[in-house]
Amino acid sequence: MRGSMRCFYGALVLSVGLMAGDALALWGKATTKTESSNADMKLGEYKGLKHAIGCKDFENQAGWSGSWDLGKNLSIMLESALYDSGRFVVVEREKLTDVIAEQDLAASGRAAKSKVAQTGKIRSARYIGSGAVTGVEESQSGGGGGVSFGGFRVGGSKSEAQINLIVKLIDTTTGEIVAKESIVGKAGNTGLSVGMSKFGIDTDLGGFKKTPIGQAAQDCINQAAIFIAKKMEEFPFEGSVIKVSKSGQVIINRGSEFGMEVGQELVMTEEGETLMDPDSGAILGQEEGAVIGKIKVAKVDEKMSYADVLDGEKQPASGTVVKGE
Repeated sequence: MRGSMRCFYGALVLSVGLMAGDALALWGKATTKTESSNADMKLGEYKGLKHAIGCKDFENQAGWSGSWDLGKNLSIMLESALYDSGRFVVVEREKLTDVIAEQDLAASGRAAKSKVAQTGKIRSARYIGSGAVTGVEESQSGGGGGVSFGGFRVGGSKSEAQINLIVKLIDTTTGEIVAKESIVGKAGNTGLSVGMSKFGIDTDLGGFKKTPIGQAAQDCINQAAIFIAKKMEEFPFEGSVIKVSKSGQVIINRGSEFGMEVGQELVMTEEGETLMDPDSGAILGQEEGAVIGKIKVAKVDEKMSYADVLDGEKQPASGTVVKGE
C-alpha cells in the first residue's frame, strides 16, 4: 500500500510539473501588450521641463465589482506609469485633497459662481489625470474542469478580460477638461490551478496574482500614460514667482526636479482673468495674461531656482506666472 501511494504521488508531481511547464509557457505568451508597470512605453528620451500632475480615482461607470477597487487601482497605476515616463513631477494624492474637493464641488453645480481651484497661485499640480471605466468584460473557459486524485484537483483554466476606459486631463485652475481619449485594454492568459479540494484549501500555481483584469487595466494605463505624455508636449511649462531676493534675483517654485537648468530663459506674465459665463456662472477658461518681463535662470536647487531679470519688471509680485518660451 505504501509503495502504491508513493507511486501515485510521484505520478501526480510529474503530471503537475509537466502541466505547469506547459501552462507557464502559455502564460509567457499572454496577449496583453504590457508585462509590467515599468514597461518601456517607447516615448523616447525626454530632456524638457516637467509638468506637475496628480491623479484622481477613476469612476466605475461599468458597475464592475470584485475583490479590489478598480477605480482606485487604475489611479495608482496611472501615477506609477506617469512617473516612470520621466516627464512629470507626480504630486502625492494626499496633497491634492483640497483641489479635488473644489473640483467635485464645482462639478456638482453647488459652486458655479466660485473660481475653481484658485487656492493655488503656487499650485501643487496644474493638471489632474483621471477618467471613467465604461465597460468591463470577462470570460473564462475550463475553470471548473480538471482531474481529481485522492482529494487533489489538477485543472487548467483560460481567462480573458477587456476594459474600456475614458481618460481625461483636467486643468485644475479652471476645471476644464483639456484632453480626453477612449482606450481599450485587453489581456488573455492561460494558467494552471492546483488545490486540495477535500479540505477547502486552494493554492494557485498559475500566477493568478497577475489577473486578467489586472493585465487589461495595465494595458489601458500604459496607453493612457502615452496619450497624456504626448498631449502635454503641446502645453507650455509653467511655474510661479515666490519672491524677489534682496539681491534682486527672482526666486521661482521650479527646480531641478522639474528639469530646470542654469541658462533656461522664461517669460513672466500677469495671471490672466478667469472668464465666467454671466448667465450660468460656469468657468469658460482663462484670459492670457500680458507679458511683463523675461528672466534667465542663474542657480538651481531641487525645489526652486534663482533667476536674473533680463528685461521688464524688476519686482514681480508673488504668484506671477513664469512660462517656458
